[in-house]
Amino acid sequence: MNRKYKVCAVMVCFYPDIEELSSNINAIVGQVEKLIIVDNSEKPVNHHFLNKNDQVSKIEWVSLKENLGIGAAHNVGIKMALEQKFDGILLLDQDSNPPENLVKELASGMEFLKAQGIKVACLGPDIFNKNTNETYKPLVNKGVEVSEDFVEKDVLISSGKLISAEAVKQIGMMDEALFIDLVDFEWCWRARKEGFRVFSSKRARMGHMVGQKNVKILNVYNLLIPSPIRHYYQFRNTIFLLKRGYVPRYWKIKALIERGIELFLYPLFVSPRLTRFQYILKGIKDGLFNRKGKFING
Repeated sequence: MNRKYKVCAVMVCFYPDIEELSSNINAIVGQVEKLIIVDNSEKPVNHHFLNKNDQVSKIEWVSLKENLGIGAAHNVGIKMALEQKFDGILLLDQDSNPPENLVKELASGMEFLKAQGIKVACLGPDIFNKNTNETYKPLVNKGVEVSEDFVEKDVLISSGKLISAEAVKQIGMMDEALFIDLVDFEWCWRARKEGFRVFSSKRARMGHMVGQKNVKILNVYNLLIPSPIRHYYQFRNTIFLLKRGYVPRYWKIKALIERGIELFLYPLFVSPRLTRFQYILKGIKDGLFNRKGKFING
C-alpha cells in the first residue's frame, strides 16, 4: 500500500475578518496533516479563537509583526513545510472557501500525474467568483485538456494551489521582491522554464474573489476594482516581468494592452481618481528604475 501523500496547508492573512477566517480554517484543517497560518499584519491578530477548534493541535500560527508581502509570507510557511518533510504544500488566502474534497482531489491528482512520469509543479482547483458563482474564464491561457479530469495551464493563482515540495526544491521559492501582485504567475512561469508543468483539476472547484468588486465600463470592459495601492504593484511588477525572458510573449502583449487601458480607465472612472493615478505613476517609475519590495512613499 502506498504511503499517504502528506499535505501542509499554508494560509496567509492580513487583518482578516475573524468570522470568515475561522470558517475557512474549519473547512481546511480536517483535510490536512498540518495548517500553518502566517499573519502578515503589522499589529498581530488575536488568535485565541483557535483554542475553540477541536483540531487546534494541528494549527501553527506565525505572526510576522509587519507586512512582508504575500511572497515572503508564503515562503515562511513553505520553508516550515519543507523542514517538516511534507509532500505537498497547499497555499490559501484568508478569504478563499475550500470545499470539503479539495485536498483529497488535489493530492490524488498530483500522485496520478506523477505516476504518468509528468514533472508536476502544482495542481489547483477550478476557481469561481464566490459572489456570483461564475467560473473565471481568462481570454487567453484557457488551458489544454489532457484528460477528462485535468487541464494543463500556463499559470494558476496562488490560493487553492497544491505545490509539490519536490518541485519547490528545484524551482525555488516565491519571488519576495514582487511583494504581492503576479507572485503566483511568476513562480508558475519559472517552473515551466525548469521543465515542470502546471495543471488544474476539474474534480475540485473553489470560491474566491479577485479584486474588491467588478464594474462594467460603458457596458464593454469588465474592470476589477482593487484598492488604490494595488495599482502600484500591478504596474511596477508588470514592468519587471516584461524584462524577463521566461515570461511568455502572449502575456507581455496582453499585459501591455491591459495596463494601457487601465492607465486611462481607473483615473477617469474609479474613485479616488487622483490617488489611483498617483499610485500608477509611482509604479511605472519604480518599475523602470527597478525598485523592488514594499511600496515606499516618496
